[in-house]
Amino acid sequence: MNLFEGEQTLTSADGNAILLTTHRIRSNNIHGWGQQSTTSIMLEKISSIQANYISYPILLVVAALFVLIGFILGNSYQPNNGATVVPIIIGILLIIVYFATRKHICIIASDGGARIVFATSNMKKETLLGFIDDVEKAKAKRVLH
Repeated sequence: MNLFEGEQTLTSADGNAILLTTHRIRSNNIHGWGQQSTTSIMLEKISSIQANYISYPILLVVAALFVLIGFILGNSYQPNNGATVVPIIIGILLIIVYFATRKHICIIASDGGARIVFATSNMKKETLLGFIDDVEKAKAKRVLH
């Protein structure tokens, strides 16, 4: 990234895919299979920052029901013909799907419509909140001076 005159790098996130400077925030995302996107938002144009956690706990409830059904069938008076294993396997698969579909993301939106979205699953909560604070401080400094 070519910096403007007087622009300095302040911090980065997501393995340097998100770069915060004194003038702007820039995202360089590689999506795989030859796809890449670059989004740059001037600090004055940032309108909101969100940190979202998305999960589907209903999957855990349904998984628990399947496992419970499997144990009930296993303890019933019916002969054990393998039907008890199927609900337990489905329950275990649903637990795996739950953990695979959880997402931690941060969304930085501009007042012009562009958004920077990046995964924060590998960041500690304190690190993410510190990054958000850094963006807000840089914007306040830029706008108020």
